[in-house]
Amino acid sequence: MLVVERQGSIVIWTIDRPQAKNALDHATLNDLVDAVGEVGRDRTVRAAILTGEGHTFVSGGDLRELRDKTSPQEAERFSDLGWDLTRAMAELAVPIVCALPGPAIGGGAELALACDMRVADLRAKISFKQVRMGVTTAWGTVPRLVSLVGPGTAARLLYASHEVAAAEAKVLGLVDEVTENGLAKATALAWASDIAEGSPRAIADMKKLLRETTATARDVRALERQLFVDTWSGADHSEAVAAYFDRRPAKWQDR
Repeated sequence: MLVVERQGSIVIWTIDRPQAKNALDHATLNDLVDAVGEVGRDRTVRAAILTGEGHTFVSGGDLRELRDKTSPQEAERFSDLGWDLTRAMAELAVPIVCALPGPAIGGGAELALACDMRVADLRAKISFKQVRMGVTTAWGTVPRLVSLVGPGTAARLLYASHEVAAAEAKVLGLVDEVTENGLAKATALAWASDIAEGSPRAIADMKKLLRETTATARDVRALERQLFVDTWSGADHSEAVAAYFDRRPAKWQDR
């Protein structure tokens, strides 16, 4: 579920699914799309914060819900839903600060990168685990990642699925600040309060300018969507999901 709070001109979205380590299911993604839309219609909001309840940001997609949804049509639905969300976040007139209380894995890492800024607790880590699950990214992430860390580091993170601790994430540019455990949300709130002091129109226009630096996310969307659908509905993804629940290494097919 998604918890929505309001503190003055700041909206706080908290993904609250502790039983699933805040994994993303269709209902939560739909709630996020609706929440972003509501902020877009509310001219009194000046900034938003996205975080996760407890010691996790988002542990990825909810495999218990998605385990049997392996058809191309279901892959298209999941890809399009995440793309609609991240595009809406990018096009929202107000900045979104991501507060990472802990790990952002797979789809959680994609969601974090869709925010304008990221603050991480020391215990946080970021990992793009997609290839370990036999799939590609799905939500316009690669251009965003390349714009933050460069093509070489992006390749390492995407190909090798390395877990990046908070301190290294700051050095690489994946996060903008690292705090003591438990302080990421408070720091994000302080940043959002500073944002709220600026001209709403000027900030909205500044966000448009910054968004153009990753405009290629739109250009590669068709290819990304097709590759995700192909891999999600393919044999390697089915094997990866089975291996996850069997707690064993996956056995990949040859290219």
